[in-house]
Amino acid sequence: MNETSDRSNPRASRWFPAVIVFTVLSMAVLSGTRTLISYRALALGGDAIAVGVITAAFAVLPLFIALQVGRSIDRGKGVSVLRLGAFVSLLAVALTAVSADLITLAIASATLGLGQILSTVATQGLIPLWSAPADYDRRFGNLTLAVSFGQFLGFPIAGAIAMWTAAPGSTDVATTPALAAMVVIAALAIPLCFVFRSQGVPAISRKEHAASQQSALMLLRTPGMKPAIYSSLTVLTSIDILAAYLPLLGQEIGLSVAIVTTLLTMRTAASILSRATLTTIVRVFRRRTLLISATLCSAIPMLLVAFIPFPIALGILTFVMGFFFGIGQPLSMSWVTTVAHERNRGAALSVRLAGNRVGQVVLPLGAGALAAVTGPGAIFIFNGLLLLTAAMVTFSATKEMKH
Repeated sequence: MNETSDRSNPRASRWFPAVIVFTVLSMAVLSGTRTLISYRALALGGDAIAVGVITAAFAVLPLFIALQVGRSIDRGKGVSVLRLGAFVSLLAVALTAVSADLITLAIASATLGLGQILSTVATQGLIPLWSAPADYDRRFGNLTLAVSFGQFLGFPIAGAIAMWTAAPGSTDVATTPALAAMVVIAALAIPLCFVFRSQGVPAISRKEHAASQQSALMLLRTPGMKPAIYSSLTVLTSIDILAAYLPLLGQEIGLSVAIVTTLLTMRTAASILSRATLTTIVRVFRRRTLLISATLCSAIPMLLVAFIPFPIALGILTFVMGFFFGIGQPLSMSWVTTVAHERNRGAALSVRLAGNRVGQVVLPLGAGALAAVTGPGAIFIFNGLLLLTAAMVTFSATKEMKH
């Protein structure tokens, strides 16, 4: 579907607003539920190792099925995949709400990861499938803005309900009522998947698609693909590492929980700001400049965090990081989509997501081992240097980029 058919067909024009609202709701459910899963694991007698295993279960299934999901998108099955993802996510949250042991909770976490990869690949894959190339940056920017906004809402909603429903004087987190609310929100997202139907892109059989499909290795060999994926995973894992280890650094240098929370909120707010204004930013600056700056201009503040203990200065640094993190993710989606073959764009976006998941598992583990030896400050130096390498790789890989 192209831009013209978007405008000429009123039913078709509804698909992108529906995807945006769906993304806000599903990401609110995801962020709220993942936090509640950790608290529920502790309430069920789990320790730090159990929480780690249950958290890791979330990433296992997507690593194995991401490419096949992407191929389904390329064969014109995007709407079906989106609907399946919505129902699987609803099932996962409901299973979490009724889980009474750690094994069930781990299964619920894995199911949630499955639903998330189905929904994420579908929403990302529909953009190149149903949009004109000129609309990629704007629509990927709006999609990632919806992701940030959903994440911004999820934890406060879950946390507020958990606090309001907790027994007076109890220190336990009331996860069941909060998870019930997440079930309701997940259910509200499902009708949005039926607002539009697949149009303009006929379904392709597996046999027909096999003639043009590329393996994961072939996709990675596509010029520009590996640098785009590397840039994406460094930004995403940097966000995770900042959220995980800034509290440890804050404790070491004497920052209160309120200050650390404010710093992380400023990071999120800055990402929302950059994604909300991305269309204007792309008009003013070359895409190559923005791709390089997404890692370069976040690397320097990340390095400085290890050396500056002052809250106001840290606030400025986290805000700058958040702003450029917000630019990096949508533009890396456009980059991957642009360099991929037309019949393999969904698969390419899936490989990108799989790369992100690998980075989210491997790099935080490495950071944790480093912190155990040298303290949390070294993690930010390590992460800053990683972002600098991503900037150099991007600089080299985009020399031929014309705009």
